[in-house]
Amino acid sequence: MKKLRFKRRWYLPAGVLLLCLLLFLIPFFWKKPVILLLKGRMLNGHSKAALVRMYRPMPVETLREEVHLFNGGYRPQHFRPGPVFVPGKGMNLQDSLGLLLSKRYLDHVVPLQNRRAIARMDSYYGLLNDKGRWVLRPGFDTLYAFRNVYVTIKDKEYRVWDRRGRLRSYVTGNVVTEKYYEERLPFLRSVYPDGSFHLIDPKGNYQKTNFYDSVEVYEEFVLVCRNKKWGVTDKRGKPLIAPEYDWIEAADNVYFKVRKGSLEGLHKRGDKHALVPVMYEEVEVCTPGTFRVLLNEHYGLLDKKAAVLIEPVYDTLYFHHSPEWIVTGRLGFYALRNTKKLEYPSEFYNWIGPYREEMTVIRNENGYGVLSKKGKVVLPPQYDIIHDFSCEVAVVCHNKQYGVIDKTGSFTLPLSLSLVELYDFHEEVALAARFNLMTSRIQKQYGFVDKKGNTVVPFQYEGGHPAFSNGLAAMKLGGKWGFINKKGERVIPFIYDTVAMFSHGQAFAIYNGQPLKLNTQGTTVQ
Repeated sequence: MKKLRFKRRWYLPAGVLLLCLLLFLIPFFWKKPVILLLKGRMLNGHSKAALVRMYRPMPVETLREEVHLFNGGYRPQHFRPGPVFVPGKGMNLQDSLGLLLSKRYLDHVVPLQNRRAIARMDSYYGLLNDKGRWVLRPGFDTLYAFRNVYVTIKDKEYRVWDRRGRLRSYVTGNVVTEKYYEERLPFLRSVYPDGSFHLIDPKGNYQKTNFYDSVEVYEEFVLVCRNKKWGVTDKRGKPLIAPEYDWIEAADNVYFKVRKGSLEGLHKRGDKHALVPVMYEEVEVCTPGTFRVLLNEHYGLLDKKAAVLIEPVYDTLYFHHSPEWIVTGRLGFYALRNTKKLEYPSEFYNWIGPYREEMTVIRNENGYGVLSKKGKVVLPPQYDIIHDFSCEVAVVCHNKQYGVIDKTGSFTLPLSLSLVELYDFHEEVALAARFNLMTSRIQKQYGFVDKKGNTVVPFQYEGGHPAFSNGLAAMKLGGKWGFINKKGERVIPFIYDTVAMFSHGQAFAIYNGQPLKLNTQGTTVQ
């Protein structure tokens, strides 16, 4: 008998479970109970929308046509989710089906942001979610959104909540604001009456240890100050450098330059302590793995761990080309150095030019020469002038003769007196000039040549611009300017007093003393 009574205990739960299952399944086959629930007032709009999604009692188009039957007679003008005004009742939220989501009508509702809407009811503010349910019930004098948190004010007490309605910070006696004077900050401040403040991060957490009296906001970081000492936080208010320096500035995307008095150091972003100690007159990033320092008016070099690579004994030291090449100079003599090998340079020069197309022009007492990417001599110094490389070649001038060399130091155009002017190459050609032997009135004639000295545009012009732009080059003929193409064909007539190079399809010109603008067809542009 005891065993039988034990079994009977399961009858009631089983019956309830079966009844619930039937109530759940019946609406799939018999839609009328769902329609009755939709028309009734027992459920709010969100619950009705859930019923529609589950049981689909009618097509969406039909539901929208008859939605007034489920909204107490209200027919929406549109079906965009968000706040709507119901005549004679007040504000409410609706979904995409046109169903009103809140049971109670409101004084005011702002549009949804991050699936939350600030609402006012009975002169108090609260926070609704996109389901029409209260995240924060009305009871606040003021409520405003800041990023992913919400700030409420009631009886001069500030509270910061997350989007789920959980209290993150509680502030009494201070003002919580996102502004610093007229500037909007990326975080909140809890401000004391004297103007000093603590930070509240974007998650609403109150940072009691971070106490400041002024800030300066930059694009990727924030400078903070306490007692005239500066530090750095990120855009969330997280401390990066403690406020202990007279000034801080960004050296690049990785480092901050810090200063105490007249001395400088370097902080790596994310490090609490200075990587390069504050003991130098200047500190700068030199190459990707080194730092240039100035001490006692002389330059030296540190490695990426701030250990000394080159003692500060040079008058100048600067980055030359990536990734590890630098130039050191002392008493007017310069050397190209490799920061990985650091062997003492075998050659000194009076001048080292910029790095162009993996080549470097240098000069000593013998003249100009060329170095390779690795600092090897390609062409010994011996010429009067060598231009920087362009189009894989460089123009050479010696004893008033012009020639062209390639990257091996070989002449593609030997030194010759046939050319009296030769400009740098652009788009494989260069402007050049020859003496005019036909008349003494015009001493030089200009044209274009290739790298071997072959004539591309005949030598028949009185002057010209040194490069083509937008496919055209300005040339002078008969005292007037016009434009030719790369085939030497005259595209724009020679009628202008002066012209500029084309840029983005247009060029300025002066015609009979009047300025105007031309397109590449020679038509005046208004």
